[in-house]
Amino acid sequence: MSGTQVFIVESVLVFGLILAWAVWELFSTQRSLKRDREASAERARHAEGQHGADDGRSQPPQ
Repeated sequence: MSGTQVFIVESVLVFGLILAWAVWELFSTQRSLKRDREASAERARHAEGQHGADDGRSQPPQ
């Protein structure tokens, strides 16, 4: 392999890793934002001091 070919292969590997890391960070950030929005919406539905969290029952426990 000549020096030019090695340089091209190394460049592709480096930029491929950087691109893969950037895409991973993008998806990770989007997941984190979605999780934060859901938590915020849950806190808004169950304001502090009103009542406990719903567990899907329509009738209170007996």
